Amino acid sequence: MNENMDCCGDFEENKYVSDKKFAVENPARMCQPMGALQAIMGLKNAMPLIHGSQGCATYMRFQLIRHFREPIEVSSSALNEKTVIYGGENNLLNALKNVSEKQDPEIICIMSSCLTETIGDDIEGIISKFEDANIGMKLPELVSVSTPSFSGSHIEGYDKAVFELVRHLGRPNVPNNKINLIMGNLSPGDVSEVKKLMEDLNVSSIILTDTSLNLDAPLEEDTLDLHKYGTTIKEIEDTPNSKATISLSKHVDSAGKFLEKNFDVKCFSENLPVGIKNTDKFVKNICEAMNIEVPKKVERDRGRLCDVLVDAHSYNYRKKVAIFGDPDMVIGIANFVSEMGMLPEVLCIGMKSERFLDDVKKLSKEINYNPIILEDSDLFDLENVLDDHKVDILFGNAYGASIADKNNIPLYRVGFPIFDRIGAQRISLLGYTGGIKFVDEVTNMIIDYYYDFEGYKLDEEEEIIFEDNPIKEKNV
Repeated sequence: MNENMDCCGDFEENKYVSDKKFAVENPARMCQPMGALQAIMGLKNAMPLIHGSQGCATYMRFQLIRHFREPIEVSSSALNEKTVIYGGENNLLNALKNVSEKQDPEIICIMSSCLTETIGDDIEGIISKFEDANIGMKLPELVSVSTPSFSGSHIEGYDKAVFELVRHLGRPNVPNNKINLIMGNLSPGDVSEVKKLMEDLNVSSIILTDTSLNLDAPLEEDTLDLHKYGTTIKEIEDTPNSKATISLSKHVDSAGKFLEKNFDVKCFSENLPVGIKNTDKFVKNICEAMNIEVPKKVERDRGRLCDVLVDAHSYNYRKKVAIFGDPDMVIGIANFVSEMGMLPEVLCIGMKSERFLDDVKKLSKEINYNPIILEDSDLFDLENVLDDHKVDILFGNAYGASIADKNNIPLYRVGFPIFDRIGAQRISLLGYTGGIKFVDEVTNMIIDYYYDFEGYKLDEEEEIIFEDNPIKEKNV
């Protein structure tokens, strides 16, 4: 029994409750439209339109550009003080007209905001008026997503966007022998890792949605054009005809449940394929759905990940970690670092989630260690907890840098946003090959912070003697 378990192994004993009831300081989540926008960024020839003030679109574009270092186009209905009183119908009608005529997208995704949700604009009704006023004209597909900023988080926003796309566009037809993959708020690098794994499995898939090329693009002259890559409308239309749907993140499975209920497409909602155990489960679900065997290439990559875990174990063993961010990413990394021999000391998420708590409870029983749980918390709460609970490494986005500096520990940057480093769009830890990269990077970070390197020493006769392990732990 370890120091983080009570005599009864009671999981609830380690659930942190903040005394701060009046505000959120340095939140560990973002708003619903931000999540929906990230989903739309993975569509081909799509234009996101935020029905709200110009500031909403500007803020989201600013956050996305400094994270992905790519040009981001976000249109807005640009509401002002007058439209708040009299309604924003005319602004949205004009916005739909301007975007349709000037940019000619295949699809416009209209997201609400806290402002339009508060004043009660009927976006579906306004869209119907626009379509009725343009009968006989070629119009883009118009899909609305209700994303009030004052409730939920970016995770719900992503989930709603994918659900509305599938609900609006899905068309049952001939079986396509494919797998639908709902990605969640993953980096383009992780989407690429999943696509590579699917190729190794020789399984065709429909990615909902595919940001791998749009948000990690080459330098081109037509950077302000609509995205030329990503998931197409035809692919979304084809989702009801797939063999199964796999939601890589448990919190973004609404579209999968919809397809299962209405079109009998089996839905798997599992943990992110991070580390050995969860990637095994992901591969198993695909192989069972497609009735295939695991290819030798995939088995070899799994063996390579097992090998690097063994290689790195002596440096990572019993190192304590704190993780903050999205629930699926936090529990995924917690499972993975446990496989690396580390101890998940503190887990912080910015929303309430029973599924997350159930997963943490399961993990704590497996490793005989109870993490401290910060549910529906912010980074102010995390900072307070770390004042009393020492950890060796922090996992999270760039907003954790000041906490890491204060505690003199390294920050492994993962999640969104990351604005103090370049390459955020290429961060990957999913699958076996992404896991290899993750273990290498984390272990080298541990070595840099906690070990001295001495290549050789001289014995009494001044003969050079190479040590078996030239890396010595520092007294930190």
